[in-house]
Amino acid sequence: MQTPWAHSAIMAQNPIFTTDVAKDIRNPSRYRWNIYENNKVRDKSFYSFATKREAQNDADKFLRKLDGIWR
Repeated sequence: MQTPWAHSAIMAQNPIFTTDVAKDIRNPSRYRWNIYENNKVRDKSFYSFATKREAQNDADKFLRKLDGIWR
């Protein structure tokens, strides 16, 4: 039996967050983000953004807050 790497053990204990920025379904000229926790939607942006970059920056800001909670 193999012993898991310390990194793998840490990763197994903490959720894995990922982001996805996509066009807003209600307004295709704007963008929204989704935050996934272990491949399931955890949070969605409340607002839509004029550019994909703005949406990604807001998602990154939200992820930094989540990261602070899990540390």
